[in-house]
Amino acid sequence: MKIQRLSWAGLKIESDGQILLIDAVENFQGRGASIGPDNPFLFSNDTKAHVILLTHLHSDHYDKELILNTLRTDGQLISSDTVTNELIQDGLNPLGLSLGQSHVIGNFTVTPVFAMDGIGDKQVSWVIEDAEHRILHGGDTIWHNQFWNIGRKYEHFDAVFLPINGAVVNIPGLAYSPVPITLTPFQAVAAAKLVNAETLVPIHYGFNRPGFYDQYPNMEKELPQTAQEQQLNVTTLDPGDFLALKNELKVS
Repeated sequence: MKIQRLSWAGLKIESDGQILLIDAVENFQGRGASIGPDNPFLFSNDTKAHVILLTHLHSDHYDKELILNTLRTDGQLISSDTVTNELIQDGLNPLGLSLGQSHVIGNFTVTPVFAMDGIGDKQVSWVIEDAEHRILHGGDTIWHNQFWNIGRKYEHFDAVFLPINGAVVNIPGLAYSPVPITLTPFQAVAAAKLVNAETLVPIHYGFNRPGFYDQYPNMEKELPQTAQEQQLNVTTLDPGDFLALKNELKVS
């Protein structure tokens, strides 16, 4: 399994010639709440995906035009069954899976597992497996009580991709709360430990707009300190970097 980090929360995963995208977005600004990088990593012109997964439908995780441009004619868009009607209304043809329902598609086995959205919308995390490796993609979940159960059920993950930016938002039309709507660095490390991760790969960070979208302060300092205290390996990838899951983790 070879994994390329895209912008924000996006991943491109390759296994034996097949490609899976999850939460892949190229157009962040001017859509939805305009949350995400101003200069995203661009990849779609030379990518045709066999599978596209969505954790949820916020505009920094769901890019309809990218899906239309990158999904192969014989490919499959897969989501939680809680959002399939919205995707159908948006002109797409998703396969909806219920929590814990595994689906084999080509080289991949994908399973939606529990997540909790910071503002109460519908969201899942995804367990993604090929013949040799297993990873977890956490979307932009907040802390919840199912990390224990995920760890007990799956026992081991080669890598987990979790948000770390602990964002506090003040978005028009949404009642303000000072409580972060995504995992903080401390929580991400604790969650990775609970699910028995070989390494934590941080995602969903690097955008800060004071008074509107406030990223967790001292995030870059707290993450490695907390990981060292809890004896957890952290692998940091810039957008475009690759993580190859073999006998050893190799970053390129």
